[in-house]
Amino acid sequence: MRATRPGLLRALGVAAAVAWTGLALLHRDAWPWVGLVAFGASLAAAVALRPIASVVPRALLAAPRAAFVGVCALAAAAISGWVLHRTMQDHPLSIDAGTYLFQAHALAHGHFGMPEPMPAQAFGDRFLLEGPDQRLYGIFPPGWPLAVVPFVWLGRPMWTGPVLAAAIIVAQAALGRALSRLGPARPNGGVDQGELATRVSLLLSLPSIGRALETADLLSHAFVALMACVALTAALEIAERPRTRGVVLGACVGWAVAARLLDGVVLGAAVLGVLAWTRAGRRAVAWGALGAAPLLALLLLEQHAATGMWWTPTQTLYFARSDWPPTCHRLGFGPDIGCTVEHPGPVARLGGHGFGPSEGLAVVRERAGSLGEELFGFAPLALLAFVPLVAGVSAADAVLVAFVFALTLAYGLFYYGNSLFFGARHLFPAAPFFWLLVARGALLAPHRARGWLDAPHARGAAVVVVLAVAVVASRAPWKTRSADAADFQSARSDLRRTMDARGIDRGILKTRDYTAFASAFDPQWGGEDRIVAMEDGSGLMDLRRAHPDLPVYLSLAGEDVGRLYVSRPGPGVLVELERAWPAFVRPRGLATRQAVQDGASGGNVLRVFHAAPGGEVAIPFDVVVAGSYALRVDGFGGPDEGDYALLLDDQPLGAWHGFETTLTPVRSDASRRELASGRHVLVARCVGHDAASLGFDARLDALVGEPASAARP
Repeated sequence: MRATRPGLLRALGVAAAVAWTGLALLHRDAWPWVGLVAFGASLAAAVALRPIASVVPRALLAAPRAAFVGVCALAAAAISGWVLHRTMQDHPLSIDAGTYLFQAHALAHGHFGMPEPMPAQAFGDRFLLEGPDQRLYGIFPPGWPLAVVPFVWLGRPMWTGPVLAAAIIVAQAALGRALSRLGPARPNGGVDQGELATRVSLLLSLPSIGRALETADLLSHAFVALMACVALTAALEIAERPRTRGVVLGACVGWAVAARLLDGVVLGAAVLGVLAWTRAGRRAVAWGALGAAPLLALLLLEQHAATGMWWTPTQTLYFARSDWPPTCHRLGFGPDIGCTVEHPGPVARLGGHGFGPSEGLAVVRERAGSLGEELFGFAPLALLAFVPLVAGVSAADAVLVAFVFALTLAYGLFYYGNSLFFGARHLFPAAPFFWLLVARGALLAPHRARGWLDAPHARGAAVVVVLAVAVVASRAPWKTRSADAADFQSARSDLRRTMDARGIDRGILKTRDYTAFASAFDPQWGGEDRIVAMEDGSGLMDLRRAHPDLPVYLSLAGEDVGRLYVSRPGPGVLVELERAWPAFVRPRGLATRQAVQDGASGGNVLRVFHAAPGGEVAIPFDVVVAGSYALRVDGFGGPDEGDYALLLDDQPLGAWHGFETTLTPVRSDASRRELASGRHVLVARCVGHDAASLGFDARLDALVGEPASAARP
């Protein structure tokens, strides 16, 4: 893929540089004084110490390639491991990572989902949903959890990140070598500039706070970066062994799709673009499809297991249950984009017209503006990525630039911006490409000019400046983001480690931490003797009724615990309805969410909103002890509340009248019913409202069942 039309490459390079400047560098914060000072000082030092700068290229090339890459891989793993241990305290940082670990535990047992202990409602959590087989499923595609499974079997799931960090170094080196073979090999001076640029790119990646956090936490973006490097390396070298490389690149694209749907589609388009370039590549497409097929089948099987439908992603069904509007998470533009429960702040900033192209551009600029700092410390260094095209070095560089822009613009269709701690994590799959392009821009472009710029001292100065700026400028984001993450983790606990450290062989350990619960939950780990559950403020009465002999503990910061509920609960039924959200609820024609409510039995209620007559929510739950119960629904009335028909297992249970002039506790009439042990379903169906009410909403607190003999008349 040598440049056959250098003029076109130069035009693309200029356009790309201008576009990236507009996206990421037109604000003052993108040019921190620390980076400017580091640039000036390192350049002055390299010029003043010209003899020393002259030996830098040969010094970097002195070690055998395998040894250099190996040392960089070990360094990357060590940095990731250090962040994991010192900053994250050896357990997941984000709720995404906790859910991925939940899914990896399930896959390690040979299933996509986890069996639900009795009563199931005690084990609901964010980013989990109940499937049609009454198992709990994580909402993410299964590709990344599958990669974590071997480490789960080893008992060290968090080691996945440091190993991935090392693997990205090796894959980035392979991609750099493929680019070198397609560009100028050995310019004047006997220095293999392509190999030198590759080695500089590996060093350039090590100070990145984005790389450290992405590979320390169990996030899928770094895994896609690995798949992208391997896939495009195979595509660029497809002529050597079309069948083998075709299967490899297909498997990588398929695994990327099975890990992150949009990223995989973008990677697939980039790979197809490369394959279309040559006859050998076009012949390899069928082999690529063969390599991708098992991973795509895995994705479809998981979706069918979790949703009962082959073509419905788990996230689509989850957000239809947990958020409003049901289409809020789809890609594209429109007034229905934006999850009002999951991301109320970003949605509020969209205004009444919804998510449009201008808002998409704002999201792209937010991500692109953060990416440069996360990868290089000094965002303007990213402009060097476009120099290879401007210099017309190789058409292969255009492939990398195209992937960077395609991923950046594709995520402009997703309304949500940067995230806590991780910043522009959605664009991290392009990170190895950026590091390679920046290094190649600093070292390969001067070759096109010859003369003084192609001398050893110029190459050495370029190496010194790029690395010095990255190291010095990365200090600030390292300090702030790692400190924020460490502070966040200090109040949290690894539940399994806590139970081991405290010698809790029998007991229920409750937590308020969504991530900690998802990370630890595994009925096959603790059986019926060691149980983890989400704290709901009411004492998890039905869970205690199912396990009356187990002591109950509350997880505190670090590995501390508090002892709770020594006595056994009395007979009855208490289903905290908000605990069904979002894993178990089935809303239709309305929205639901968990909301804080003073005076509620668990401190929260199930808030029903955006309701209208005919809308309903079904809430499945388990009864622990069979019996005859006087059943009622407790909640709160208010000036915008509606009327609902209550049904239990398709039989009328009573009526809910929600209108009150002020927020007031409300109860439905008691209804005596015989309940068998096991699964039942409560349905609240909107039937209208009082003439004075301003809406059709409802605040449902709990389904309460008193033993019929003890019930008040």
